[in-house]
Amino acid sequence: MNNGLARKRLLQMYLSNLQVNVTALGFNPVWSDWRDIDYTPDYNKFYFISDGEGWLKIGDQELYPKPGQLALMPEGIRQSYSAINDKPYTKYWCHFTAKIGTMNLFDLIRLPWMIDVPVNDDLPAYLFKEMLRLERTDSLSSSLNLNACLLRLVGYFLDRSVQIDIQLAHAETSDILRAALAYIDDHFQRNITIQELADLTHMHPNYFIRLSKKHFGTTPIQYVNRKRIDKVKWLLASTDLTLSAIGEQAGIPDSSYLSKLFKSTTGLSPTHYKMLAGQKRI
Repeated sequence: MNNGLARKRLLQMYLSNLQVNVTALGFNPVWSDWRDIDYTPDYNKFYFISDGEGWLKIGDQELYPKPGQLALMPEGIRQSYSAINDKPYTKYWCHFTAKIGTMNLFDLIRLPWMIDVPVNDDLPAYLFKEMLRLERTDSLSSSLNLNACLLRLVGYFLDRSVQIDIQLAHAETSDILRAALAYIDDHFQRNITIQELADLTHMHPNYFIRLSKKHFGTTPIQYVNRKRIDKVKWLLASTDLTLSAIGEQAGIPDSSYLSKLFKSTTGLSPTHYKMLAGQKRI
């Protein structure tokens, strides 16, 4: 697997385990005394500027967001903000957590602190408005839908950031994890052991497991099984191979165990999944 593909796979692995939670949000003008200098929040923030002027400082970078720009202010980074004249911001804002395993997303992935939203792109404003609406409802699913909107907003920021600059933090650890994921992707059809992966990364097996759970929220073997089940899904949907033959290609030769693992992972038996996949092709 080439380096670019391995890097993309690592990013996808991170994002597939992302858990978000909205802690506060609003839409309002700030006052001329809007100001805080050199504080370090324990939550992430989005500011989507609607009107006015102001100043932000994130780490050592000073920003002057304009209307139509979306700013990200990650947790754990020293920040400042201030009004700069008698026309301070009116803005949508959101405080939130974004965890992968036990780590903050923005500790793992470095993004620009600000992106431009095209004039004709109404999605960010819509998502903020929908979150504000959901916050005022007391339906059973409101918190789920609220966090779903936040996930879309994070995804929007990521997609726009890819066009600018997106980097993996913790370069040495990222290289180790990329090597492990690339190895799994190339060899998941056979019996990969934790010891084999630990030897590859020059780590003790227990430390490698802890590192994987910390960064991905999953163990290496759970990732191997995920790859195998993805392969089984593809073969069920695209071929007429027997389950035994599919298991051989996916690295799970025991058909009984394959059926049990497939159902526990997808909620469907392989036969039911194949039937549904066939209906979709019609």
